Amino acid sequence: MSTTSIQLPFLQGNGFSRATRRIAVAVRKKQDLAVMLVYVNDIERLCASIGHVQTNDVLDDFHARLCAIARGDDAIERIGERKFAVLLSGLRNRGHVSLAAQKIKRVASETVSEQVGRAGLNLTIGVAQSPSQGDDPHELMRLAEIASLDARRKSASICFYESQAAEQLFMDWGLEARLGNAIEAGDLELHYQPKIAVSTNEVIGAEALMRWHEPEIGPISPEVFITLAESTGQIVDLTHFAVQQACRQLSEWLDFLPGLNIAVNITPSIIQTFEIIDVLQSATGIWGVPPAALTMEVTENALMADPETSHEVLTGIRELGCRVSIDDFGTGYSSLEYLKKIPADELKIDRTFVMNMLSDPGDRKIVEHSIRIAESFGLSVVAEGVESAAMLNELRKFGCQYAQGYVICRPVSASDFEEFCRKSSLALKASETTS
Repeated sequence: MSTTSIQLPFLQGNGFSRATRRIAVAVRKKQDLAVMLVYVNDIERLCASIGHVQTNDVLDDFHARLCAIARGDDAIERIGERKFAVLLSGLRNRGHVSLAAQKIKRVASETVSEQVGRAGLNLTIGVAQSPSQGDDPHELMRLAEIASLDARRKSASICFYESQAAEQLFMDWGLEARLGNAIEAGDLELHYQPKIAVSTNEVIGAEALMRWHEPEIGPISPEVFITLAESTGQIVDLTHFAVQQACRQLSEWLDFLPGLNIAVNITPSIIQTFEIIDVLQSATGIWGVPPAALTMEVTENALMADPETSHEVLTGIRELGCRVSIDDFGTGYSSLEYLKKIPADELKIDRTFVMNMLSDPGDRKIVEHSIRIAESFGLSVVAEGVESAAMLNELRKFGCQYAQGYVICRPVSASDFEEFCRKSSLALKASETTS
């Protein structure tokens, strides 16, 4: 498989966010939904013949043609260099989805370029369906991605997600073995998405997000390799790596960014063992960083898998001096009674509510009430998925303390994060990170 990466001038993240947002809306309306990931296979050929800018124009034309045939509740978003998310509501069976895929392929064959005339784009389509395969927007996108990869492996034009096919895909690629070697080979790295204090716009921390660029395969989605690591037990090694790397970066950054805090995500299997406490103690000791400079993020659903053990593990993390954040707040099933008891320092409002709060009165109320709930329990609150200045202003009115999202900065490499902080001249105050 080619690892060539063609850089084209458009914003990937905004399209993905809009796609997941539209999925969330369809799920709330209880609509049958087909999530189709459309992959354009022959970008290199076009770039070689007409250049990158003109190739981007071809893809824009394809996008426009898809939008022209879309029905009222459908959505089409460009989410990658060569990828489009096509969200079709009301398609209840595979026959209907296959017919829709054939229509998309006909549109691709009609796409034109001034330089080469009819471009005749070649497509691979991966499909996931809701509610039969779940209702989580990010999970449905992940399943469609896996189906698309499976289609390319089989040289098929369309594949529907199947769990057995996904397992076979992992086996065929040898991802388990490759992941085992990735840490030692230096193929894994952390990217950092800044978090700011809403009232001052000062950077107060970052969320560490793992990235894997496999030398032969290319970039592998975190949704894919984290899921694989969970199923194979390799998640322990990945967590060790993430904590060590975060502490190493903190040891360098705290000199010019005093009070900086880095958040590391921990998965359900990790929160069910006490080993994470030893890992944190070891890493902070090795790199000489204060435990308070680390936050462990855990989702509501992970907490509820085994509430008693989760409570004990999180208590141990806080006793060590690290902070605890409850991620994706509002999407899980924890009760206010449990929230009152959970040893945590912070709530993170799920992005699906934040991204819709300007247009959906219900989501706006959820965001506002979540902030009030956090305040009542003495917790700080972070809004994630902030994509516009208007959202940030609204959060400021609500009294939200912290925010992260594309309007602030996308996840970036360690060097780019450092440069972002230096250029912004956003010096940190140690007292502000523990509020």
